[in-house]
Amino acid sequence: MIKRLMRPPTLGRVVIDKVRESILHGELLPGTPLREVQLSNSLGVSRGTLREGVRQLCDEGLVEIIPHRGAFVTRLSRQKAKEIYTLRALLEPYAVRLAVEAQACEPQDLDSLEALLDRWGELEKEGNIYEILRAEIEFHGRICRGSGHQLLLEVLENLVCQTQLFVLHTKLYRTDLVSDTVSHRTILDAIRTGDPTAAEEAVRQHILDAGDRLISRIEGVDSQLCNNSPGSTSRLVGPAAD
Repeated sequence: MIKRLMRPPTLGRVVIDKVRESILHGELLPGTPLREVQLSNSLGVSRGTLREGVRQLCDEGLVEIIPHRGAFVTRLSRQKAKEIYTLRALLEPYAVRLAVEAQACEPQDLDSLEALLDRWGELEKEGNIYEILRAEIEFHGRICRGSGHQLLLEVLENLVCQTQLFVLHTKLYRTDLVSDTVSHRTILDAIRTGDPTAAEEAVRQHILDAGDRLISRIEGVDSQLCNNSPGSTSRLVGPAAD
């Protein structure tokens, strides 16, 4: 049988993927203006194509468009960060509870998650933020997948970009008090017990702790910016420089 042809990605899709990758790599920091002329020349595309890509990234929550000012890489406000982590703290623990209750995690699945954490540890040593982001999204996606609750999984899938933005900010603001592999191994250990309540609580506590630390850091940076001179507001784009 003749294999179905795979269509090459459109130019607009390539632009979206390239800018998204630059944001999630931390190359375009939160608050960075996306200058249309400069970016279109750099990418070798028309301004119209770039504009379409920016609108898509705006829908994903990675870019914000401010009237009369232009497009900027989204910088999480305290309110937005709180909305993301409190919603995750409600949905993800429930999905994990359902998965554990259904005994959906086979020994090989748990061993695979353990291997992911080992690889994650190497990524931390390398300081590879982009791959760490991917590992975190993969880990959370896999522990929820066994819930069998398709509508819940669809809602969580729609939150992926917002979650990536949230996790990226925890890296840039340096709010991880312990290694990611340590905090996530606590979740894995709880799942291994087969106790739905323990697994649910481990996930919830992990998300709430990460959210609280990020909010505290955002408030500290905002306070520092308010005390600085107007000319120093460029630090909005460089929280990791502290």
